[in-house]
Amino acid sequence: MNFAAPEYLWLIPLLLLPAILLTVRASLKRRQALDLFADPHLAAQVIHPPARSWRIAATICGMAALLCMVFALMRPQWGVVSEEQASSGLDIVIALDVSRSMLADDLRPNRLAVAKSAIGRLLDLQSGNRIGVIAFSGTAVTVCPLTADYAIVRQIVNELTPDSLPRGGSSVSAALREARRAFRGAKSGGQVLMLVSDGEDHDGDIAPAVAQAKGAGIVVMAALAGSEDGGLMPLPGGGFVKDRNGAVVKSRASRAVMAAIDPAVVSLGPDGAGLELLLQRARAAGSASERREQRTRPVERFQLPLAAALLLLCLSTVFGRGVNG
Repeated sequence: MNFAAPEYLWLIPLLLLPAILLTVRASLKRRQALDLFADPHLAAQVIHPPARSWRIAATICGMAALLCMVFALMRPQWGVVSEEQASSGLDIVIALDVSRSMLADDLRPNRLAVAKSAIGRLLDLQSGNRIGVIAFSGTAVTVCPLTADYAIVRQIVNELTPDSLPRGGSSVSAALREARRAFRGAKSGGQVLMLVSDGEDHDGDIAPAVAQAKGAGIVVMAALAGSEDGGLMPLPGGGFVKDRNGAVVKSRASRAVMAAIDPAVVSLGPDGAGLELLLQRARAAGSASERREQRTRPVERFQLPLAAALLLLCLSTVFGRGVNG
């Protein structure tokens, strides 16, 4: 059993303790009032209060009713129900470059951090679309299949580093080929690939890979992370990447490579802006696909403790009247 709103648990001591104190106070006040009204022997002949056992039962029922009300507020859930939901939207796969060059500092703190920020901004704008993520460097892997759970997508993206993949280097064509696999099973129409990279590529064969992706019905878009002026790539132990001669290497982003993928390539801003423009283009270029999905949700059971609370309140009233002692 789970609770959808466990934060209401603090109401139990907040309500129960005052209720107990008020009950004790009311009992003392009633006794004092009877003592002032008449001599105890005379009062017993005139007034017939409920027996003590009935008053105790009424008090217990009242306290239990309070507990049940809090329990209902906490919204207990157990069991699941399966529902078919119809939705429409784009299927967007984001191919994120996690190669070592994405740590260059021409975007602060580095290209990869700004690219992650850009993806976060894009996720904030999503509604009805499914998002998938490919991480690539020398190879490419689908790290998040298409899903409408944007929180999971955000978490996976934030955890990606250059060490997430076993092979170094940078292969844009590998990302394009992996995108075709990532879209398998998705209905035709509304398939969009957003490739986020600094344009560094060691394998070539980009043009055939782009043509194959477009031939599969995928709208290919690109965002450039970094500047053509370049930036330094820090090493884990300190210092910067150097060439064989000991000179510090500057990683320069290649707009030409990204333009070969998407002539309308956008550049990410220092604050991560840019992917919003690709989303606008995607909405204009890609027709939304219709899909039906089976989703499960927990069953709300707050009705049961609420009904129990009402029953206990009724019993408390009945017991409070009691029978003559």
